[in-house]
Amino acid sequence: MTIGVILICFLIGLLAILLISRIATNIIDKEYADSAERISEAMANTIDPADIYEIDQAVLEVYNSVGPENVVLSDEWGSDDWNAYMANFESIKELPVYQKLREEFGKYQEIFDVDCIYVTNYKYGSDYRHSIYIIDGAFGEDECPPGCVDSFEDGIWPDAENPIVPATITNEEVYGWLVTAGYPIRYEGQVVGTVCVDMSMNDIKTKERSYVISTAISMVLLAFTMIIFALIYVNMSIIRPIRLLSDTAKNYSSENNDVVHHAFEQLSIKTHDEISELLSSMKQMESDMNSNINNLIDTKVALKETEDKANTLQALATKDSLTGIRNKTAYDHEVVKLEEDLADGFNEFGLAMVDLNFLKRTNDTYGHEKGNISIRRLCMLVCEIFEHSPVFRIGGDEFIVILKNRDYRNVDSLITDFNNHLTKVQKDDSLQPWEQISAAIGYAKFDKKIDSTVGDVFKRADKAMYDRKIEMKAERKD
Repeated sequence: MTIGVILICFLIGLLAILLISRIATNIIDKEYADSAERISEAMANTIDPADIYEIDQAVLEVYNSVGPENVVLSDEWGSDDWNAYMANFESIKELPVYQKLREEFGKYQEIFDVDCIYVTNYKYGSDYRHSIYIIDGAFGEDECPPGCVDSFEDGIWPDAENPIVPATITNEEVYGWLVTAGYPIRYEGQVVGTVCVDMSMNDIKTKERSYVISTAISMVLLAFTMIIFALIYVNMSIIRPIRLLSDTAKNYSSENNDVVHHAFEQLSIKTHDEISELLSSMKQMESDMNSNINNLIDTKVALKETEDKANTLQALATKDSLTGIRNKTAYDHEVVKLEEDLADGFNEFGLAMVDLNFLKRTNDTYGHEKGNISIRRLCMLVCEIFEHSPVFRIGGDEFIVILKNRDYRNVDSLITDFNNHLTKVQKDDSLQPWEQISAAIGYAKFDKKIDSTVGDVFKRADKAMYDRKIEMKAERKD
């Protein structure tokens, strides 16, 4: 018993330490990531985009004149080739706009208390992917001069369609723990650069480790103290008197709870204290157990049957009988979860509405069974295109997709694939008319500036879908 108590206490303490460490890490990482994203967005909206555009054009002019194929990457920092390449950009530092921005960036670094604020321009090509430093607010050896080029073949970087750099936490040998985030700078509708923020997490990580270690030591000491006192008390006041009760209780087995027992009825303990009262209670319990065993067995059978029926009804209630995907009821449940996510601050989701065209004409011409084939074929296409998102049938010819994660980020390309596939199907003369399906699709992403509920996103997605229907109708008339 002593060994068991010690092992349980150690296990609980270990789990508590791991949980505390995990919670602390998540809170700290999220706070720093959110701060980096907020600062980068604030910087993008604060600095003059015309100034960034001017210095960006000056740097890109030199970069293009040298040629991307002749770039010497920052991996060769300090080499003769790198110094010769960077000499082409020395004149940039003499520009008044460069000196002005350097002074502003230095002030903002002090205001926001971050390690570095800098602007880069991401260039995408068939044979190269370059991150070109436009201006860096750091000074001394930490400064990346204008024209310095990093290659981003690997790692987390913005793409051409979504130039936002999400907050990323890294632990490198040179810089240690670092969180980086970026936000695009737009000038006259064009992205002219990305302002990035680097925040060191070395100090907070050190404090976090110290906190976890001190907490672990305190918990271990407290656990040992409680174990010692508990064992002394239990041994003196409880263990010896109840040993007989313990030996008797061994006759009971959870695997044989449908067997009648008389062990406590035959037992006699006359200590005239709580142990005697306990024995009396155990005898009463044994009597009650014996009289209710049959009722318990019947109850178990009834509960099992009820549970099976409830599970079957639950599955049927949320499943569309025609397509096999989730139905309007399941979608309503997901909306409740989305609303809860919004209340917790998570708002990176979207809705895509899909509506089958000409279903009534198919039903009237070829019969409802052929119309059902059209519905199922559209369902298969939607599920195939949006394979990382849940799909629901919410009406006779209407489907809705909850866009998250990869599908949320790549929704434009997925919709293009969807429309291209429909075009291909409609041109396939080997298919029956009801197999040559046509559909309109529209989507909307949650925008905290204009949306407050999931219903607001639904309305905008529905409108986008109907706008697409009108557009398709106009194309058919042409």
